[in-house]
Amino acid sequence: MLYFGKSTKLVLITVVIIILLFFLHQVGILSPLERSFVAITKPVMRITYNLSNRVGENYLELKSKQELIQENKVLKDQLDTLVKEKSKYTTEREENEFLRAQLKFVQDADHEFMIAGVIGKNVDNIQNSLVLDKGSKDGVLVGQPVLADEGIMIGKISKVTSNNSFVLLINDDLSFVAAKIKSKTKTMGVVDGEFGLGIKMRLIPQNEIINEGDVVVTSGLEKYVPADLIIGLVESVFNEPEELFQEVSINSQVDFNKITLVNIIKVQNVD
Repeated sequence: MLYFGKSTKLVLITVVIIILLFFLHQVGILSPLERSFVAITKPVMRITYNLSNRVGENYLELKSKQELIQENKVLKDQLDTLVKEKSKYTTEREENEFLRAQLKFVQDADHEFMIAGVIGKNVDNIQNSLVLDKGSKDGVLVGQPVLADEGIMIGKISKVTSNNSFVLLINDDLSFVAAKIKSKTKTMGVVDGEFGLGIKMRLIPQNEIINEGDVVVTSGLEKYVPADLIIGLVESVFNEPEELFQEVSINSQVDFNKITLVNIIKVQNVD
């Protein structure tokens, strides 16, 4: 007598059921039952399908957002690097251009100079001044003239510490410089600022003839300030017949907001 184990019987029963179901399906007996089953399970299948689609879309959207965030971070880092490199290149280029121009100016001038870097602006909002990286230990003294591009005077040293100094800009209302019109030794006056907005030369004798475009230079009447340092060009003349003096507005060729390097004229003999 052949003995079948429980597992073998279960396999045979399963095979018989599958064959029977296949036969009944083929002859169409199960068609009503199959249609009913499909009708019942169709909503569940639709829900499951939609849910799987949403899960897939959300996953892809989340993955896409994460990839975009990472890509954005990489691009931002690259942009920051490029900006820093450009800034460094621009600064070095400006310094090189300044040094080349100053070298030519120094070779043509009769003075000795000290190059200083601008490290900041005065923060008290009272004076229009710059902070330099040279101080008393470098030989800087109050009253020394400070020049910018092509030897144009921008102010005088107003305060000195051990490591730093302050330049009171020539367009500040507290600044004054003894000046003259170049090639007209009698046309003397005082140059002062207009609250950082402009430069004027005042106290010019009424009988002096001044034209737009005339060059305004230092007169050399001040301690430490030699004659003929360029201040700017006459932009307009204000001449009222009833006044004792006339005045002119001066156009400086320097952009006071973009000064990064300056020249300080050295003092040869200190009293």
